[in-house]
Amino acid sequence: MTKSVEEDGHFFSAWADEWWSEHSTMNPLKSFNPLRFAYFDPYVTEGWQGTRVLDVGCGGGYTTEFLHARGSVVSGVDPSVKLIDAARQHAEATGKEIDYQVGAAEELPYPDNTFDVVTCVDVLEHVRSPATSVTEIHRVLKPGGRFLYDTINRTFRSRIVMIWLPERILGIVPKGAHDWKDFITPAEMDTYLRAAGFTPTGEGKGIAIRGQNKDGSLKAKLTRDMSSLYLGVARK
Repeated sequence: MTKSVEEDGHFFSAWADEWWSEHSTMNPLKSFNPLRFAYFDPYVTEGWQGTRVLDVGCGGGYTTEFLHARGSVVSGVDPSVKLIDAARQHAEATGKEIDYQVGAAEELPYPDNTFDVVTCVDVLEHVRSPATSVTEIHRVLKPGGRFLYDTINRTFRSRIVMIWLPERILGIVPKGAHDWKDFITPAEMDTYLRAAGFTPTGEGKGIAIRGQNKDGSLKAKLTRDMSSLYLGVARK
């Protein structure tokens, strides 16, 4: 997450103080995790209990805490000092042992062959270099490790569904959160993966956003349509 609006230098840092509040602007992001992991789970055949996982671009910790609840040994990394502080404070306040570090996806602060699984969700469309980030993720994974990701396709539909509607009409995503030029086609993603040494695994899926519930959560479902938000898996 790298787009600047303040001295921290990262777009989503502006919401760090409210990240875990009941009425946080970021709360809709939590809605994606059950769908993401319904797709990811079959690829983690040994289960999540005791599995060492790194969440790249963890923000304030929604996915890291979701993984912790499943019994994983979780680390989270994000370039925003403010978001890492928010994540650490919430983990400490709720008794969760999660290792958080400040660092960019392009230069991960971990040794080679450290993790069984790396997750990277709602991140690759925000980094300076997706290709370098994917290469770094490959480096820190153990041989046979899995890379679980989602990102946004660069299509006319994604411009409407991921920017125009949520940011300008519905107001459920902060304005400026996404730049259509930074979206990544599946073909481009496949190139990054193979260049880094990954083998793409299985069939990709999309997530279709259908609206918003009264509690602020999103109405969404898994779909074969990968024209907007899509998920994938690769093995080292």
